[in-house]
Amino acid sequence: MLEVTAIKNTLKDYSPEVERNTGDERWYRIKDETKWLPSVTTMIGSVINKGIGFEKWLGSMPSYDLACEKRDAAAEVGTRVHNLCEDLLLGKAVNLDEAEGPSYFKRLMSFVEWYKIHKPTILATELKLVHKDVPYSGTPDIVCIIDEKIHMVDIKTGAPYDTHELQLTCYKELWDKTFPEFKIDEICGLYLKDSWISKVEPMYKKYKYSIDAVNSVYNIWLWQNGGSPKPKTKKPLQTNFKLGGIIDASEQL
Repeated sequence: MLEVTAIKNTLKDYSPEVERNTGDERWYRIKDETKWLPSVTTMIGSVINKGIGFEKWLGSMPSYDLACEKRDAAAEVGTRVHNLCEDLLLGKAVNLDEAEGPSYFKRLMSFVEWYKIHKPTILATELKLVHKDVPYSGTPDIVCIIDEKIHMVDIKTGAPYDTHELQLTCYKELWDKTFPEFKIDEICGLYLKDSWISKVEPMYKKYKYSIDAVNSVYNIWLWQNGGSPKPKTKKPLQTNFKLGGIIDASEQL
């Protein structure tokens, strides 16, 4: 039988000083311990596209700008749903405004239904994982115990993609290296859709641990970025300007 208290105490002791790079991409490091490491999604997204379904959707858009607007709107929904789910797991009451619409209502109803069905014992939410022996970093949404097994769960508000298996594999690799005495048993995607009509239907999909594929993706990412990639930092923008000398207008004639 799993010792829940022992796991939670171990998690309490995990408190590395994690720094985030301020550039456009997400990179993290443990201060004075690791080099800058790309986030899992930064690495995978750079190497693998989202598949034919996404390509067809992109091709059906009137313009690329409109596609980006829809993509960003969907990302906002995803972020909001993630935050609401975390609030629920932390014991907070969530009261949605009717103006937010059925998209949020249905997804939250699906999350509550998943919780009722599987009765998870929550160990951690949004735990930032960085380890000196793993060349990437990541933040799994939920780690919990279901039926005496430790599940690592990533919440999704869109359709399943093959890359989700790689993302969860990376998270498991990070967790297992960090907490080797409490390794992950199952990696799963929790898909909270708003397409159901009369029956609340959360999709809970188990994935395989595919570390060989992840290593291949990482090696390609290294090759794409010249072998020793570093985060790109934004150059501070200048607001005050003055030339070093004054040119006499007569000298220009």
